[in-house]
Amino acid sequence: MRNTFLGYRDVCRNPGFRRFWLGVLVSRSGDALTAVALAWLVLDLAGPAQLGVVLLCAGVPRVVTGPVAGRLLDRFPPHLLLGWDNALRSALVAVIPVLAWAGALRIGHVYVVVLLCAALSAVTEVGEGVLVPRLVEDAELESANSLLSLNWEVAYVVAPPVAGLAVGVVGAEAVLVLDAASFAVTSVLCFGLPRLRAVVSAGRGPAGFGVLFRLPVALVLSLSATGFLFLSGVVEVFHPVFVREVLGAGPVAFGLVLTAAGVGGVVGAVVGPPVFGRVPERWRVSAAIGCAAPVFGLFAVVDGVVATVVVAGVASFLWAPYYAVERSRFQRSVPDEVRGRVTGARTALCALGFPVGSACGGLLLAGVDVSTAALVVAGAFVLLAFLPLLAPNRAFTATAADSAR
Repeated sequence: MRNTFLGYRDVCRNPGFRRFWLGVLVSRSGDALTAVALAWLVLDLAGPAQLGVVLLCAGVPRVVTGPVAGRLLDRFPPHLLLGWDNALRSALVAVIPVLAWAGALRIGHVYVVVLLCAALSAVTEVGEGVLVPRLVEDAELESANSLLSLNWEVAYVVAPPVAGLAVGVVGAEAVLVLDAASFAVTSVLCFGLPRLRAVVSAGRGPAGFGVLFRLPVALVLSLSATGFLFLSGVVEVFHPVFVREVLGAGPVAFGLVLTAAGVGGVVGAVVGPPVFGRVPERWRVSAAIGCAAPVFGLFAVVDGVVATVVVAGVASFLWAPYYAVERSRFQRSVPDEVRGRVTGARTALCALGFPVGSACGGLLLAGVDVSTAALVVAGAFVLLAFLPLLAPNRAFTATAADSAR
């Protein structure tokens, strides 16, 4: 455990990474606030059907803009691209409360703002995968990616209840102003990142998907990540249905389950990656995918709020290290000169996972009882854990330069 925290200490001493990590933390926190405030605003302005369209607008654009962002990040200085991305999103988000206070806000305005913000966000999403290997040493990748995954976990544990309280006190429009301010702060931090050179060879050669299909490890890991996000979308739908139909409980119990999952995720993101680091590299990602499946399967038999909270917390604890373990392996498998293009293609692919998984989760739970659904999901995680093993043995030991030949 001491070595774990020494690794985090060492990577935090890197001023470039520290600035980037802080910017991402501020941005993620703003996103989490907006998830609550915007949903409430849209329900007041229009209704649940329109909220569904807004969520669709928030997820689809990266499928198109991810590869474009990847090529741009190979060709131009990342600090400028990330800085302008967040500056533009700050201005866009600010449009919604301004129009609302002027009494001119219509649902069409929200669609356009969310669509443009989602399209721009691909720059920062892809940039996270591209920048980290250039800001830290190879041995520090797991620590750096663990801290970045911790941003998500902390933001989505702390921000939603704060946002709910803030919406009730000052209104959704004021909370959206905070999100606009968070993008502005992130923009300033990104403009101050180290001036990394553009990749010389960018602009020549095949597009991102063409390169991705030539890198067996990167391709297998990208498919695994898409599958993991797909099943995470199913789990997202599963929890409220379980609380309502099996426990016969209400929003308070659901809040406890989400809190337990969030706390488990935070702790797992901190202490888990070093544990998985002791697993042989070929089996590491598979272990991170499948380890919590038996625990999640317990939802088929558990009853009572306390037992549900424990199972949800433990499952999230075990799954939390996946991000750092898988992302670090992916980054090592891709040569620096094509990392932007390949990461952009991967982002486009993965962007489909969660929303499609959520939709399929709803269909699954509408067609079978909740206990059967729990076993199906657990079994799907076990099957997915075998996917990383399909890559050739050599691919898990070759250097990135070897893979690009």
